[in-house]
Amino acid sequence: MNCPNCHTWNPDDKQVCWRCQTALPKPEAGRERKPFKLFGLPVWMVALILAFLLLPWLGQCFVGFPGP
Repeated sequence: MNCPNCHTWNPDDKQVCWRCQTALPKPEAGRERKPFKLFGLPVWMVALILAFLLLPWLGQCFVGFPGP
């Protein structure tokens, strides 16, 4: 969080600014970022499932055709 007096960045757990010693406001509760989800699953898991489904299909499409 930035100090309201000198605009210096301070960690959220600090109570006073390290530069100007001004009292910092308490951080708002409930501002944690929620992870982005697709179909109720984390994005990395959806990407992994799609990779396992698409890679064999792509392998069958482009491998194994006899040449002219």
